[in-house]
Amino acid sequence: MEYSAEQSEVLERHVKEHNIISIPRKLKKKVVLLEVIANDFSMNKSYTEKEVNTILYNWYDDFVILRRYLVDYHFLKREDDGSLYYKLDK
Repeated sequence: MEYSAEQSEVLERHVKEHNIISIPRKLKKKVVLLEVIANDFSMNKSYTEKEVNTILYNWYDDFVILRRYLVDYHFLKREDDGSLYYKLDK
């Protein structure tokens, strides 16, 4: 996958061997990182919480915080009962 210059810079600083070593503090860089992570999810597909956790665990041990960020920053939508997640079109 090709990354923009901005994405490459954030990944270079915060990710080593596809593992997040630090989450950016600045909102703009955090959103850039979340954009990259969101690419691991497909449009028009629903995911269980367990499936989301598995995908996110490949990025970071604290997959719960990634899941929360993806929902909070509108990369993923969660059903009200928490049963399913969907990637949102940005």
